[in-house]
Amino acid sequence: MLEYKCVSIKGKLNCFCLSVREDSGILGERDSGKDLIIKSTFNLIKYDGEILLHGRKISKEDFWTKVSSVLYNPFDMFDPIYDIASHFVEIAVSHSVYSSDVAVEVAKDLLKSIGESEDVLYSYPSKLTPLRLKKVALVLASFLNPEYILIDDIEYGLSEIGRGVIVNTLLDLKSIINSNYVVFDNDPAVISRLSSYVVVLYKGDILEEGENVVEYPFHPYTIDLVSKSLSDENKVNERGCSYSYNCRFSTLKCREVKPNYVNVGGRLVKCHGF
Repeated sequence: MLEYKCVSIKGKLNCFCLSVREDSGILGERDSGKDLIIKSTFNLIKYDGEILLHGRKISKEDFWTKVSSVLYNPFDMFDPIYDIASHFVEIAVSHSVYSSDVAVEVAKDLLKSIGESEDVLYSYPSKLTPLRLKKVALVLASFLNPEYILIDDIEYGLSEIGRGVIVNTLLDLKSIINSNYVVFDNDPAVISRLSSYVVVLYKGDILEEGENVVEYPFHPYTIDLVSKSLSDENKVNERGCSYSYNCRFSTLKCREVKPNYVNVGGRLVKCHGF
């Protein structure tokens, strides 16, 4: 199990806790702190708290084999001076999983499963469109069949149709790999298709989590996010409920007292209104 135990970054992430279930989703705007969770998982930034894989700290040896990721900008996952095949070979050989020849053949099979031809392996990252490179990035992250794949916002450089293609690609890959997805996105439609358990994050603060969150949102922030009714200001209240300055239902208590989680039919909601 992948566990986040009160992962905090001062002023940016407030005691993020989650035991990752099958296909979890982290829903929130781009400045919600989602990217910090991914960076913390791979030890790219300093943080307080613990991130554990089966009860132990994640090590470098776990990257790609146990936990992998698909970055917001897929170009950041590739070295521009090497062709795509070289990236698959490097990962396979460095982790002593496949020989070079076998790595290329496995990559071909995975690419074929998502409708990509093998010629993409002999292209360079800069020669591929954002959509095609994102699909290749998904295959690269899935290559060693890790237990968890963290997927950052899929929207980079993609049209609405392109985003739909990526969602379908993820669903196609799901049929042939055993990995659990942890999807970080600001689009409720993406989260609802790929995640069964959803955590709603606002300015580093979890406001709601549970099942069927997108279909039946409870917290005012989740309602506004799903209905696309968010304020442009998005002020943060450091004293009371973090969303109280923007909430249409906000009271004096909301602005002065931090709410605790309330269990509403199995859903955890951080709101005085319940």
